[in-house]
Amino acid sequence: MLDKPQEPQAISDQLMQIAREQEGGAERVLDQIEVIQHSFEEIQALSKECQEILRTLVPPSQELETLTARLEQIGFHADNGAYNIQGAFDLYQYQDVVRQKMERVGRSLIEVAQYVLGRLQPAEDHLPKMAPSGRDILSREPQMADVAKAEADSVVAEFFAKALKDKAAKKAEG
Repeated sequence: MLDKPQEPQAISDQLMQIAREQEGGAERVLDQIEVIQHSFEEIQALSKECQEILRTLVPPSQELETLTARLEQIGFHADNGAYNIQGAFDLYQYQDVVRQKMERVGRSLIEVAQYVLGRLQPAEDHLPKMAPSGRDILSREPQMADVAKAEADSVVAEFFAKALKDKAAKKAEG
């Protein structure tokens, strides 16, 4: 079965897609970790319960001490497992913060791209309603760029200046 070739995606779209996929996978991992944590808690409770039953039913002996020690070891390992599960939850929270950062970067890239495209390719309704003159068409060089790099750089600089001004205004309001 042949996979059909995928169309190239913008970097911002790729970042957003990765963030969404990461979130879905992380939720499934979190669900599994919660099941494991519950199992460790059950092992701890059962181990303590078995120790109590043995102490009340079986007369003191070397075998009872050995069995009780083994049950304590099982409880210790369950405690250690539960502790490590908490570490996994911490890693999950860190991963979630990274995913949120990726989403913000993706959204920012989309905003920058939309702003730059809007400035470089204005909407039809904003353009003057003039027919191109023959002189403009004839004087144009073949494959001449519509926008020079310096013009594009100034548009990007204008966007960031506006964004910083808006951010400063929001801080002043808050």
